[in-house]
Amino acid sequence: MSETYAEPALATYEREVAGLMEAGEPFGVVEDAIEQVADLTENAKAALWLLAFSLQKPGDQLRAARGHLASVG
Repeated sequence: MSETYAEPALATYEREVAGLMEAGEPFGVVEDAIEQVADLTENAKAALWLLAFSLQKPGDQLRAARGHLASVG
């Protein structure tokens, strides 16, 4: 039953993330907002992060990906 209750909350967060990205909020701000949501699983947070990442401009996506790769390499 907890999955039934989590789905509407996740859909709400999905709309919020999309709205923030469409409003031009910096990706880092959206990342921080996702991380601060206490009632989401790590998988749900990862899915929201991926949504936010996908809503960036392609050039921004590439720069972010290369930055992440450089930080782990």
